Amino acid sequence: MLIKCDICGHEFDHTEAETCDCGYDPASANLKCPNCMMDLILPPELEAEREKEIEKNSLYSKLEKELSQK
Repeated sequence: MLIKCDICGHEFDHTEAETCDCGYDPASANLKCPNCMMDLILPPELEAEREKEIEKNSLYSKLEKELSQK
């Protein structure tokens, strides 16, 4: 999905963006523009996808996977 930065106007695919590292959003629901590195709010259309990604990479999911292999 193409996202347009509110600050610099750069258009980029959401897969090119880094996650926000501001520390205020534990779920990393914001993105960083790859051009100006400003934090942008994640569009609502991508929230479910981001939640699945976060859940998949959570400590609990990794621990569950590790314990189920033993």
